Amino acid sequence: MRTAFLDSDEGKARPDATPRFILAQNGKIILAVTGNAGWKDQMWPKILAVTGTSA
Repeated sequence: MRTAFLDSDEGKARPDATPRFILAQNGKIILAVTGNAGWKDQMWPKILAVTGTSA
């Protein structure tokens, strides 16, 4: 999981941060983010896209 986070834009910008929200699909991590901003700006839109739903 740490490798997936470090490969992300947020991981590259903040390599010492600890991912708090992890999204996996088909046994693979597709997104790992930190903090409330990571949830709101990245994770929630990704969940909506993956599930084909809208808020």
